[in-house]
Amino acid sequence: MLLVVDSGSTKSDWCLILPDGTRRSYAGRGINPLHVPQDSLPAAVRERVPCELQSVQPKQLFFYGAGCAQAAATRALAEAFMRLFAQAKVAVFPDLLGAARALFGSRKGLVAVLGTGSSCGVYDGSSVVRHSNALGYIVGDEGSAADMGKRLLRAYFYGQLPAALARQLAQQGLTREQMLQAVYRGSAPAEYLAGFSGFLVENRDSDFIRSLAYQSFGSFFDSHVKPLYSAGYQVGVVGSVGFFFADMLSDVAQKYGITSLEILRYPIERLAGYHIQTSAQ
Repeated sequence: MLLVVDSGSTKSDWCLILPDGTRRSYAGRGINPLHVPQDSLPAAVRERVPCELQSVQPKQLFFYGAGCAQAAATRALAEAFMRLFAQAKVAVFPDLLGAARALFGSRKGLVAVLGTGSSCGVYDGSSVVRHSNALGYIVGDEGSAADMGKRLLRAYFYGQLPAALARQLAQQGLTREQMLQAVYRGSAPAEYLAGFSGFLVENRDSDFIRSLAYQSFGSFFDSHVKPLYSAGYQVGVVGSVGFFFADMLSDVAQKYGITSLEILRYPIERLAGYHIQTSAQ
């Protein structure tokens, strides 16, 4: 059996591949090793693995996740998984590599992830050989759900949001004190900021929200895509932000000379197919 996982900071998708090739899909909470103290990782992993999978013993586990680009975090997370899946050979990779394999397989391309956070890199058909600097939700993550959430909150509390949109947020009970507590003292500030993506999607036809999305994507392309892109690259984006704001993202891409943009909301099925194919070789 193979177990393939695609995890962001907020949610995770799991695919169990049985020996006969049958696939079983599960959903769970996200596991980002940078957001959990290292000594708490084993408990966090056990808590966030779907309960249907906790008694399963796969032969191999392939985990692609946000926050898995740093060696120390990767090792700690792999060790946490090995405690739960003692018989499995565990491999932990950055979510950007998972996005690239899902989009391009063994082909070359420029890949981006736009989820709770954001990242971008050049894929050579096997590995991500160059990538932009990922600075996290406080300093960076342009184009992400967390970035858009920050832009929305700034507009709301600075009195710049159109009255109809401001009323909706007020009716949800949003206060300055609540926001400050969640962002500066809460256990999951990036996820809190990204949690406003539902509001943004519901109001995506508002001129203000469209302008907010265009500005966020423009910052992402300026800071991450432009330094890496060369003519002729295939370009693909993985994540719900790109999926729900696909028309705006495509408009911004065209301004940078990118006329063909593949957008994939969930990479898990293609990742499962990738590992079925490579394990058979």
